[in-house]
Amino acid sequence: MKEGYRLHAGFLSGEETDRWRRRLDSRREVFKAVGGRGGLNLRYSVIDGHRSREHFPELVELARTRLREAAEEAVGQPLVPIRDEKRSLRIQLYGGRHEGFRWHLDVSSYSALLTLANTSRGATEVISPRLTRLLVPLYYPFYPLRQLFSALPHRTIHSAPGDLLILHGSAVLHRARALADEGERLVVVAVFEPAGSKPTPVRDWLARTFNY
Repeated sequence: MKEGYRLHAGFLSGEETDRWRRRLDSRREVFKAVGGRGGLNLRYSVIDGHRSREHFPELVELARTRLREAAEEAVGQPLVPIRDEKRSLRIQLYGGRHEGFRWHLDVSSYSALLTLANTSRGATEVISPRLTRLLVPLYYPFYPLRQLFSALPHRTIHSAPGDLLILHGSAVLHRARALADEGERLVVVAVFEPAGSKPTPVRDWLARTFNY
């Protein structure tokens, strides 16, 4: 993926999208509201992989099959879910402009983000792989000031309900934000790594420390 992402518009039919959205809407009590951890994210609500397997096993299977296959086609190599079952699948719910993720790099290689609802004009913003490589030496020293990255060239990717975004999150600086004050964005996030990848204890510790 030369640009670090690929957008599949209309990956799910309108009927499928509405069915999954209604299913999740009916179980709002399963979502957990979380705040910023390590300054990485703003507020949002999440169902982690353990609770997803307990309450939405069919959605877990969708991620294991169709989302993984779409990601493999995009990146051109076999992929497997990451070993950490808590982080390998998350269902994330963002409110308006006050909820989302700040500029960051993912610990894991690839993510498939399936949008089920987006009434907040929610978007994923991405800095190119080439510019990201130049910025990496500055990323950690400037971590508290990383909002400065917003002034750099970046692409804004709007995902409509049913769209699937494949993101090379470890290679591109990116953030999730809403362009409207109100509304919400509901996203299923499946996280993958290349088949045969070796464990990375330090990176896994960072992910457990800074993610929910």
